[in-house]
Amino acid sequence: MATGDTLQTLFGRLAARGDAPAIIAFVGEEQHVTSFAALAAAAETLAHDLIARGVGGPGARIAILAPGSAHWITAFWAIVATGAAAVPLDALLSDGDAASLVEKAGCRLAFTTEARASHLPCPAIVLDRLPLAMPAASSLFAAPKPGDVAVLLFTSGTTGTPKPVPLTHANLLSNIEALAGERIASAGDRALLPLPLHHAYSLTVGMLTGLTCGAALVLPSGVSGPEMLSALRNGKVSVLLGVPRLYEAFMSGIRQRMKAQRFPLAQIARAFLALSSWLQPIFGTGAGRVLFGTLHRQFGPSLRLFVSGGARLDEETERMLATLGWEVLSGYGLTETSPILTFNRPGRARVGTAGQALPGVELRLVNVDADGTGEIEARGASVFTGYEGEPEATARAFTADGWFRTSDFGRIDQDGYLTIVARVSETIVLADGKKLYPEPVEAVYAEHRLIKEIALFARQGALVALVVPDLDAFRETGAVRMREFIRDALSDQGRTLPSHARPSGFAVARDKLPRTQLGKLRRHLVKELYEQALSGHQDAAPVELNADDKALLAEPVPAEVWRFLAERFAPRTVALDMSPQLDLGVDSLAWVDLTLALERACGVRLTEQEIGRIVTVRDLLREARDSKGRVGTAPEAPPPALPHLNAAHLLLRHALTALMRAVMRRWYHLTVEGQENLPPHGPVLICPNHESYLDPFAVAAALPAGLFAETWWGGWTGMLFTTPLRRLFSRVAQIVPVDQSRGGSGSLALGAQVFARDGALVWFPEGGLTRTGEMQAFLPGVGVLLDRHRVPVVPVAIEGSYEAWPWGGRRKRHPIRVRFGAPIAPDTLLAAGVPQAVANRLREAVVELAAE
Repeated sequence: MATGDTLQTLFGRLAARGDAPAIIAFVGEEQHVTSFAALAAAAETLAHDLIARGVGGPGARIAILAPGSAHWITAFWAIVATGAAAVPLDALLSDGDAASLVEKAGCRLAFTTEARASHLPCPAIVLDRLPLAMPAASSLFAAPKPGDVAVLLFTSGTTGTPKPVPLTHANLLSNIEALAGERIASAGDRALLPLPLHHAYSLTVGMLTGLTCGAALVLPSGVSGPEMLSALRNGKVSVLLGVPRLYEAFMSGIRQRMKAQRFPLAQIARAFLALSSWLQPIFGTGAGRVLFGTLHRQFGPSLRLFVSGGARLDEETERMLATLGWEVLSGYGLTETSPILTFNRPGRARVGTAGQALPGVELRLVNVDADGTGEIEARGASVFTGYEGEPEATARAFTADGWFRTSDFGRIDQDGYLTIVARVSETIVLADGKKLYPEPVEAVYAEHRLIKEIALFARQGALVALVVPDLDAFRETGAVRMREFIRDALSDQGRTLPSHARPSGFAVARDKLPRTQLGKLRRHLVKELYEQALSGHQDAAPVELNADDKALLAEPVPAEVWRFLAERFAPRTVALDMSPQLDLGVDSLAWVDLTLALERACGVRLTEQEIGRIVTVRDLLREARDSKGRVGTAPEAPPPALPHLNAAHLLLRHALTALMRAVMRRWYHLTVEGQENLPPHGPVLICPNHESYLDPFAVAAALPAGLFAETWWGGWTGMLFTTPLRRLFSRVAQIVPVDQSRGGSGSLALGAQVFARDGALVWFPEGGLTRTGEMQAFLPGVGVLLDRHRVPVVPVAIEGSYEAWPWGGRRKRHPIRVRFGAPIAPDTLLAAGVPQAVANRLREAVVELAAE
């Protein structure tokens, strides 16, 4: 490109490509094709209209506030043709935010949708009503200068209020020329562009560079899986321009399809993956295209290249896509740099990196640490000169010698390949001064099947996590104890990470985390969402019922259950998308209260398997409708019986008991206090805190021999009943199976049998051992248990077992103390009211006992 060229120069070259397709827009299955010549003619017609309105020309600002379309692209080139500056805005902005940015940018006119036109502080043209006839205006347009503003963009606002970024013709052309020189696309290519055009990445890399190279832009009718797949196949797409979340979803779908295959196809697929990975260094992506030819035909035989930007692409996703036979090119940049700074060249891509600097771009690292990680600074023709109207922000963005501070951490190897580590603004600094880059750590936790999304941040100097569960996975696993299972998932994944990367607390959110349209997490909003989730104030926003929901509520049984729920949880407003576990506080044995009340009020009896599938109120209504357990029509299942011990079992029990007592007293120096508070026999409920796997053994060794013989224990089926050897141990130890993923009716029935035998039942109200050493909240199930079986409760405080065997740590010698408190009459605890309040009062008693 020659000195003095502008975007207007590029516009003047569009028509020369004649009838070649420039835009292929899908509306459903239909294709609407616009040629280069037709695009140029339509844009020129519209440009004359703008001049006639007195809003075009250098210095003028014209906004575009609408979803991407052929009309959007036409409007952009019309603005360019007049010499004015385009102001592309996010179509998802609220009316108030959109009006504020239009006014801040000083726009004289806006291209928008009919619904938006009356809400903007300037005249508007509805995009689908563009003028078709050329007005009698001069055909001459004023020529802008390379240093004039061509586009005014706004930053994504991931850390706060969006800032205005003016990009000149020279800024943009430097990026377009460098990218076009890499020959990513050429005439005859078709590039799928599913991203919003207001973003610098899709605007410059996709629309401007694509058309400059002569490629056709393929616009899908939507971004759902079927719409994208239709555009890929029917549009004969060869290049896909996307963001990491798109490719991760793409790869996730492929993995699920491979998992669903049966023998021998699954084994063949794994063998092909291994073979392709081995052949790739020799033959590139060609091996994958041959070995996975069926897959390529399904997604579109022309598709050869994935271009990724907007955020960092997961290394495993990139490697897998390449193994399957697609070339993957990722890069790095910012809105302020027009946007690309580095890019992986075709044939020279290095997995896990953002590539090398483009021609005309210089990079340097400052404040480099021992690992070679430093803050990335850049300069070059594509870098802007400052935020419009914000001198303080501009001063912070540049060094004294004129380098732009990207606010990102990275490493540069000896070949110039840049690896992005984290955002400076997102780096977490903990109370002890340790730093944590959240994205790679979040990726480790998100690998767990129960975790859909996670965001880490520092709260009062400690690392905490906001977790969005995968509801479909919970439907398969069992949804009743969602919080406890998530806690276990975090602990399991955290074992592979250093201690400072393990959250000390977490909250569970129902809705997906706030992100930009390119998938970047809006971290400045996470703290408020965490506090809301922690306090339980996550009321679902009112939404209009769809046809299926209306049909569901019109059926007799769901309608009756819906009325029951509305009355039971008043004054809260119950919504179909609410989670009984997360939003309404229904957990574990508390389901028993709800389901018994549901049975009395509506004549619906839910099984524990049905309860385990319920993750939303909508699920509850559907299970109630479909349940075969109608009162009076289905026999009630007999309660499970406590196991009987034969002579061999008793002999083994005595041997294990003797060994346990010896180990606890000699190795852990067990001391026991308050043994006199224990009744000589039951019925009695014994409730200790739970610090370690050693706790049951410590309590057992502390019990008098007579009471120990009559004692039964609540134990999780997911751990103690999974193998024949464990089942034998559980039988000998008199462990009552507790299925934490289902309702608690079976556990209540077994508890009833223990108390009927005048036995003692040891129940850990926390539901699981602590991961931090701090006593957790007591679950409401213990309140339900007491309400059904009004027996005395003995609080128990265990100390030292966490130090002896912490979660995820090694066993070591450390003294353990077990202190039994005075029995509490059940009526004293039940006076607190609802089961959760009963559990809270019991926890207070254990805390006071531990403090003595």
